[in-house]
Amino acid sequence: MRISVDWHSTYRFGAPVRLLNMELRVVPAPRDTQQLVEHRLEIDPEGPVSERRRADVFGNTHHRVDLLGPLERVRISLRATVEASEAPPREPTLTPLLRHLALAPTARTPRDPALEAFAREAGDPSESLAYAGRLSALIAERFEYELGHTSVEDTAVDLLRQGRGVCQDFAHLMLAVLRARGIPALYVSGYLAPPEGSAEGDASHAWVRVHAGGAWHGFDPANRSPEDARHVVTALGRDYDDVAPVRGSYRGLAEESWSAVVRVEMHGQQ
Repeated sequence: MRISVDWHSTYRFGAPVRLLNMELRVVPAPRDTQQLVEHRLEIDPEGPVSERRRADVFGNTHHRVDLLGPLERVRISLRATVEASEAPPREPTLTPLLRHLALAPTARTPRDPALEAFAREAGDPSESLAYAGRLSALIAERFEYELGHTSVEDTAVDLLRQGRGVCQDFAHLMLAVLRARGIPALYVSGYLAPPEGSAEGDASHAWVRVHAGGAWHGFDPANRSPEDARHVVTALGRDYDDVAPVRGSYRGLAEESWSAVVRVEMHGQQ
């Protein structure tokens, strides 16, 4: 299955800034379930883009952009093509360190008494894979998907209280419950192709991978579906903070704003 991704983002600053440094995790990752056929990453104004190939514990790489300035606007554009397979993911290898990270609470996936009652609704956690499937379905059923209601700083507990959110929030809640039940799980960032044609939105997608029975299994609670070839991976981590599409810093006193649009298209079997 071949999938194309067009991702465009614009950052604006209220006053000129200098020495802008950015880390980008937007390029689909070459992994066991997908092959990066081609990609073009463009920065306006032009500047050097370097690919950091040294993988972290999750198997991620990233691109780095350094711009001198002065700058009032930066545009980032990605066009990529991926060949994806239906094979279940095998990587990353669950080393002792990765297992520790996949079980540890984070600021976005905390241990909290408010999660316990909800966790019990998914039933017996002794069969990890079955429990993850029930939990994913429960989240999809219980919470409303609504853009603009939550912020990027929200946690799993915030979703419980508010009752609505986006894919990032659903993934954080699922991760928090799984980890509290002793089931290793990771946050996955990427893109989702529609079953037919193309889809356009203002954000990337997020879902969860669970380690059970010696293998990884993907669940997409926002769509009440398993991970399949339509899910294009950019990075894995403990939560959103590990895999934010764009992270950076600059020198100067200015408020910033940003907008993004992503278009994903599936071209069928090749």
